[in-house]
Amino acid sequence: MKNAFSTVLAAATRPIPALAVGHVPPHNAALEAAVLGALLLEADALRTVLGILPSEKAFYVPAHRFIFRAVRTLFAAGQAIDQLTLTVQLRADGVLERVGGPHFVAGLTMKINSAAHIESHCRLVQEYQARRQLITTSTRLMQHAYDEGEDALGLLTAAQLELNGLHKGLESKAVQTAASTYDGVFADLVKAVESPDLTGVSTGLRALNDVSAGWQDSDLIVLAARPGMGKTAALLHFARTCALDLGRAAAIFSMEMPTKQLMQRMVASEVPGYSNADLRRGNIAGGVPQVHQLYEAAKRLRTDKLLIDDTPGLSIFQLRAKAARLKAEHGVALILVDYIQLMKGETKGNREQEIGSITRGLKELAKELDVPVIALSQLSRSVETRGGDKRPQLSDLRESGSLEQDADMVVMLWRGEYYGIEEYSDGTPTQDTILFDICKHRNGALGEVIAGCSMKRGTFFDLGEGNTEAYEIEVGPRMVRLGALPTSQFEDPANLPF
Repeated sequence: MKNAFSTVLAAATRPIPALAVGHVPPHNAALEAAVLGALLLEADALRTVLGILPSEKAFYVPAHRFIFRAVRTLFAAGQAIDQLTLTVQLRADGVLERVGGPHFVAGLTMKINSAAHIESHCRLVQEYQARRQLITTSTRLMQHAYDEGEDALGLLTAAQLELNGLHKGLESKAVQTAASTYDGVFADLVKAVESPDLTGVSTGLRALNDVSAGWQDSDLIVLAARPGMGKTAALLHFARTCALDLGRAAAIFSMEMPTKQLMQRMVASEVPGYSNADLRRGNIAGGVPQVHQLYEAAKRLRTDKLLIDDTPGLSIFQLRAKAARLKAEHGVALILVDYIQLMKGETKGNREQEIGSITRGLKELAKELDVPVIALSQLSRSVETRGGDKRPQLSDLRESGSLEQDADMVVMLWRGEYYGIEEYSDGTPTQDTILFDICKHRNGALGEVIAGCSMKRGTFFDLGEGNTEAYEIEVGPRMVRLGALPTSQFEDPANLPF
């Protein structure tokens, strides 16, 4: 992907030659005829051609297109392919005279002596097709670019997606042998043994990893809850786990909070003894000297692995363009969106259709970049009017059933403590805990995970381990690791071990 973007950028810096009116699109008629002649000569050549060239659009000359389409029809019907059967099929299609008659078909085999170089010839035909497609795409985009009513960023996104499509069209993976992949399978097995049951990006919670096996590449994960349940705190926890613990780049697209507020919340997650509210109000015992110590305690947040875009009201087009660029430039391994209902969709209809276009775009983004996409979503107010424990369910997803349809995983967040409920059904106290309810899991099992949390600091941890996050700070020339002490021991700033 990175090489493709580099090539496009390099090409963009070269002088653009003047386009002469009436230029014939790039093609090579003799090369096309040689390919068709070779597939009539040898059965092996036929299979090679059909494996590389997917349709008649690869050919520029109209007669060659008709002939290749007839070849594909005969092949699909399981019939032999030679000059006679091809002539019969062209006559049945009503195009025999348009291609030049039986004489033209017979002449194709005179264009080439053997099919020895058929694969190379097919690749060249494919390249000519790519050049024609690039010219068509560029011309169309140029016409739209002159229209001042068109959104410039939307045009850039469309151009990027089309160029990616052309690049993928030229890619062709060779068949691999079992021997060539054998060692790789066991290398993956070693990784699996080292990290049991974790095949994706770690969630940072062992219990949640046990159910999900981590966030999987190409998956769209919808994290849904009512306000006050800790959606944004959970999203930041997952981002920090990816960037700080795993050392892999994570991109946050926040349409609700500006970057500084998000960073402040993450600092509160990193430094013991202070809540987000304390940092916001400057309620720091010890004054400025203590601030310097907090600066050192949270220093691992000074990383290029955490990428934040706080552009308000992003459209799905804009988000996909920005995410593709971040993937190419930084190798992003996780994309997080806060939140779906604040985005703009491609479809200009009712809100339900617009949300549908957003969720489809997010799923396509996950597949295009082959990374997990975690998107937050609000739930409808019906949760609050419902009796009982007010546990959310799939039908509470706000504004569109496409959220449930397009998502690979839907995780509901619920805190019983918020509603005055003291215990879960299994007797676990709800105080300082949160429930991750996996109510849709396309590629795995459903399940519920109860995790510990501190909403004041925005931290999450496995039950039984306590809030004992470890920290590393730089003290002179050495690194000091802090951990294995409950947060409660740091409540008095005088006890901070700096």
